[in-house]
Amino acid sequence: MPGQHRAVAPESLRRRSGMLKAEATHDFDEGIVRDTVVINRDSYPEDWAYSDAEAYYTQSLKNRDNVHIVLRDNGKSVGYLFAITHNAAMIELKADDQLMKPDARAYYIENVAILPAFRRRKGFSEMLQVLREELRKRGISKISLHARVSNRLSEVVQENMKIIEIRRISAWRYYNYQEPTDYIEAEWCP
Repeated sequence: MPGQHRAVAPESLRRRSGMLKAEATHDFDEGIVRDTVVINRDSYPEDWAYSDAEAYYTQSLKNRDNVHIVLRDNGKSVGYLFAITHNAAMIELKADDQLMKPDARAYYIENVAILPAFRRRKGFSEMLQVLREELRKRGISKISLHARVSNRLSEVVQENMKIIEIRRISAWRYYNYQEPTDYIEAEWCP
C-alpha cells in the first residue's frame, strides 16, 4: 500500500531520537523512492532540485552497494541519508572537486535531507549512527562528504567523528554556487 512501509531492518539497526526513528532500508520499494523524492523536493531551495530525481533514486536504491537510511516519525518518512562508495563519488565529482583521492575503504554521504518541521531533533545524528552500524558490517569505518556549512551539517560531523581531512570550498556547484561546503574525510572513534 503506498505510503506504508514494513520494518526493513532488525531492531539492532533501528535508532530512536524522541519519536524519530532511523533505519536502513535493504529492499527496493517504490514507496521509499516516492518519499525520498518528496523529502528532497521539500527540503531544499527549488533551484537545487534534481531534474530526474525519481529516475536517479530508483536506480541508486536498486544498487546494493549503496546505503539508504530513512528517518521516520510515527511511521511517516521525514528524512533520509544516502551514501555511496567513496570511489563512485570521486568519479561522479571529479570535475567539481579535483582534490578528492581514491579510497576503497570509505563511503561518501551523497545526500542528507530532513523535512524542515523535523530538524533540530538529532535526526542526522541518529541516521549517522545507523550508517556506522551498516558500514561496520562491510568492514568500513571511514566516510567522506561535502557538508553544508549554513545548516551546521559540517559542525555536527566534526563534533561526532575523528576528522582526517577538512577543507572549505567557497562556492559549491551543487548549491548553485550560493554557499560554501566543507569537504570532510572522517572516521568513527572506537
